[in-house]
Amino acid sequence: LRGDSRRAYLCVALLFLPSALFWAAFEQQGNTIALWAADFTDRNVDVLGWRFEIPVTWFQAFNPLFIFLLAPILDLFWGRQARRGREPSSVGKMAIGSIILGLSFIVMVVGAQVVGDGKGSWFWPVFCTLLLTVGELYLSPIGLSLVTKVSPARIVSMMMGMWFLSSFLGNILSGYVGVLYEGKILSAGQFFWFLTALGVATGLAIW
Repeated sequence: LRGDSRRAYLCVALLFLPSALFWAAFEQQGNTIALWAADFTDRNVDVLGWRFEIPVTWFQAFNPLFIFLLAPILDLFWGRQARRGREPSSVGKMAIGSIILGLSFIVMVVGAQVVGDGKGSWFWPVFCTLLLTVGELYLSPIGLSLVTKVSPARIVSMMMGMWFLSSFLGNILSGYVGVLYEGKILSAGQFFWFLTALGVATGLAIW
């Protein structure tokens, strides 16, 4: 292998497992948090006297909605940081994203304590998803950009494929992680603390 190719392989290899662990935690928004929304969320809302129940499936629409709303804001924020010479490196942003991901689950820890065995506000899963999305925007597009930056043109497609393998692995792991919640191996509070620790530890590893 040429020197530049070895550098690209090393970069992706070092970030492969942390990226997979990020997605294992992140994809709980379509897994255990969706179960939480179904079982422990009062989804009845009143809009101008019209009362209806929010379908559980709608909670999956919040993440792409927040991406549309937050992406331009973060772009402006990073641009401002760059002009001041304070913009984090690509890997630094990815570390920040993972830490934000981990901290977002504290919202669900608090929600689990407040709601208990009853049903609570839809605020908990929605606000957690908002923070999850911020973490995603700090890692996902930045990781893709980093791979294209470090990879020589002749192998960039293969390196992108390798990078997406980390997402593939993370999605598989998300199912195994979710069993801890669905199988009641951990209580809701313990499970969300576990996700907090997983996200923060991943961020520190990337850093």
